[in-house]
Amino acid sequence: MTLQMDISFDCECGHRIEDTVYVQDPDFRAERNKDSQTDSWQQVYCDNCDKEYIVQVTNTFYGAMCSLEDGGEISYGMPYYPESEEDELYWQVESTQQLEVFNKNLRSIEPLINAELPEDSRFSLFVMLHAHIVAAIEGYLSSVFIHNVTNSQELIRKLVETDPEFSRRTFSLKEIFEKQSGLAVTVASYLQDLIFHDLKKIKPMYLAVLGHDFGDISWLFNAVSIRHHCAHRAGYDKEGNPIDVSKESIQELAAKAEELVLAVEETLKNLGEPDELPF
Repeated sequence: MTLQMDISFDCECGHRIEDTVYVQDPDFRAERNKDSQTDSWQQVYCDNCDKEYIVQVTNTFYGAMCSLEDGGEISYGMPYYPESEEDELYWQVESTQQLEVFNKNLRSIEPLINAELPEDSRFSLFVMLHAHIVAAIEGYLSSVFIHNVTNSQELIRKLVETDPEFSRRTFSLKEIFEKQSGLAVTVASYLQDLIFHDLKKIKPMYLAVLGHDFGDISWLFNAVSIRHHCAHRAGYDKEGNPIDVSKESIQELAAKAEELVLAVEETLKNLGEPDELPF
């Protein structure tokens, strides 16, 4: 699937042009950010006067940008993969590959941290790997919870009974009949939008609904905090100091992540087969 980016700018005729351009992936074989740059040039037309503009799209490890070949201001958003939100929700409900995806993400780490790279490149790599591991943990915890809860009438009931935000939701009689056939997707949408954007909510929800106690996961909250510096400042804190990431810290984080996931999998085994939904 190809990355896309939304752009907008003013045509000479005064019309506001809004369009979407394709974004090439950066060169993942590069060792340095400046060497990862890829460029493409795409034609965009004004709907009002048919004037042609050439938009240059540049992408590197650190982000993508657009510019007009003839100059002028252009606005652009973050690159994204186009997808149907409903398709994503159905995947969350139906997929049983959560553990497989998590393990695949972790298997890629060891070869990368052992690669021979210049010191500055190693720091950039460790920054990306730290963010990668945290994303893998959050993705697993979110998708495995959504899959198990939405495929069990008993667990949906537990969610409604124990989660104050969901239990406060009210539906008209018409909405109840309309939503009944898609209850799993309704629950999945709620969990994805309101719960797993906040890691602090995962621990009590896992305990209340799945009966799983994470114990002390202060290391994970700390890893999420560090991930913020990775994602927003490329590995530097607000004072401009590089964060403390190393080969050893990446290996330790990966080991703790694997231990956490294995414990969750053990709890899920004890849940048994999900009861069939009555619709």
